[in-house]
Amino acid sequence: MQYDISFWNYQPVGFQDEAEAVAVWKEAGITLPMTFEYDPERHDKQRMLRLLDECEKSGMRAIVCDARTRYPRLRERGEKQFRSDVAAAVSDFGGHPAVFGFHVGDEPDKRNWECAISAYNIVREAAPKRTPFINMFPYWEGFADTVGPESPEEYTQLLVEFIQRTKAPLISFDSYGQCAYFDRDYYQNCHIMNFRIFGEAARRTGARLFVSLLSVGHWSYRVPTQDDIRWQIYSAVAHGATGFHWFSFYQGTLDGNYRENPIDLFGRRTRTFEAISYEDRVFLKFFAEKLSQCTWESVRYFGLPQGGFPVLGKDDTLQEIRVIVNETSVAVTRWKDKDGDPAFTFVNMDRDLPTKLRLTFGGKLAARNCDIWIIPGQMVYVDKNGTV
Repeated sequence: MQYDISFWNYQPVGFQDEAEAVAVWKEAGITLPMTFEYDPERHDKQRMLRLLDECEKSGMRAIVCDARTRYPRLRERGEKQFRSDVAAAVSDFGGHPAVFGFHVGDEPDKRNWECAISAYNIVREAAPKRTPFINMFPYWEGFADTVGPESPEEYTQLLVEFIQRTKAPLISFDSYGQCAYFDRDYYQNCHIMNFRIFGEAARRTGARLFVSLLSVGHWSYRVPTQDDIRWQIYSAVAHGATGFHWFSFYQGTLDGNYRENPIDLFGRRTRTFEAISYEDRVFLKFFAEKLSQCTWESVRYFGLPQGGFPVLGKDDTLQEIRVIVNETSVAVTRWKDKDGDPAFTFVNMDRDLPTKLRLTFGGKLAARNCDIWIIPGQMVYVDKNGTV
């Protein structure tokens, strides 16, 4: 399947019984978990191997979080020691069938950009059949002070060069402003703009696009509701993402006013867990396999455009959209189905209002004219065979 659902995991190996942990991840709809954190100087290797065994039994592959493969270690210990550490990590875990790849690090800034590239290449060369994972900063106003580029276009080019220099098969970014307490429209637009930046970089290089989404209230971000969870999933899919990470799964401390992670400080499942579990599994059951057989072509907006994406124009197949109830912003994505015929998804990008639309099609979809209700963040799929 083309789509992956993951989460950020900062807890150490031994934090929880491995079989119990994997069962919880499975129930949450996770398909590509991050493992618990492992450092051979502090943790039991056999516990990590048991975790990978349990992932394999459940049909999951995992991103291995091993301190030895992170780019800060390259900076701290030098290339010779880093290569030795990476080789040891690959020897310990790289041959396990449940391993998707090794975690290389998070949010490299301009001081660490070249270090991150070097570390990525060392990890990729040591485990050529595995996929290293690194996550990038999103673009925002004042971004140049952190990473360097002055404009979204310059950042796109920098990302393209990163992918080309590392042969990275996927690119990932994190973005949480869509759940800000204040200036909500502004930060939501920034969130969508990053799909334009990273999506273009992915399409220019053939890399997959991953995005880290919010599942925990902290700092200036509110606790996401079920509507927020749904909106984050389907807005990501509409803009071409094929993987997403929930930030984060376990609440570890009270630091930074983190609250209502899917699993709280006492190991209890919160309402966030229930929302993620339901929405992840709905996506996997009804959409993931179908969209895995499709090719993403473009996204345009009916109503208010966001993130710099174009407004929906004339389309020979999608001939008309008429508002019946509540004019909202709708992301209209055009796909090719497995036969090469047109298909469409419609995502209500409004965070509060449902909308009802009348869709008129031509060509091979002429028999699919319909009225659809779409609640906030919901996605509707239409192809020549029907509507989901």
